Amino acid sequence: MKSLQRILVSGEGGQGVQVICKILATAAYNSGKKALYVPNYGVEQRGGVSLGFVQISNAEIGFPKFQDADILVILAERAIDRVREYITKDTVIVYDETLVSGEKLQDIKNEKTAIQALKIAESTLTGRVMNMIVLGFLANMVGGISLDILAQTVNDRLQDKYKKRPELKHFNEKALEIGMREIPKEMWAQRGKVEEILN
Repeated sequence: MKSLQRILVSGEGGQGVQVICKILATAAYNSGKKALYVPNYGVEQRGGVSLGFVQISNAEIGFPKFQDADILVILAERAIDRVREYITKDTVIVYDETLVSGEKLQDIKNEKTAIQALKIAESTLTGRVMNMIVLGFLANMVGGISLDILAQTVNDRLQDKYKKRPELKHFNEKALEIGMREIPKEMWAQRGKVEEILN
């Protein structure tokens, strides 16, 4: 992994953007890395655009917020204009194509990765764990965070919710595994098929 990774997650209030960011930073810290999370509070609590800033590093982190994102996650179309200022030529964009049309991103010429976290969550588990699939995928991109540590961090964070809905623990753990292992595996398989056709 890079010595410093700056991750910006964007979406709408209620999608669990801040949960993704806080758990990602905590799991990275639990994995022996330096990590920092800065939430963006405001109208997102009433359904507006929500932003979360995460930095993960092998060394000390100098400044709590950043302008240039290495990884940008977009989970809502109306977040696109809000996050343009954080995009550089090297920013990798991850978006949920169930929620964000690729056409809306056509003018942004960066490397893009489309996933279907919401569709997978709704069809195999429950739509409530869409953000856990995104979290697993992000942890895989960042590297150096094991599925065990990620799941334990989630379970520690959400143990109060499990008291009311114990089945959510199983759903969350399965969603993390899908995001971290299954989606990347499918993408590599698809890439292999494309390369096979081209060659």
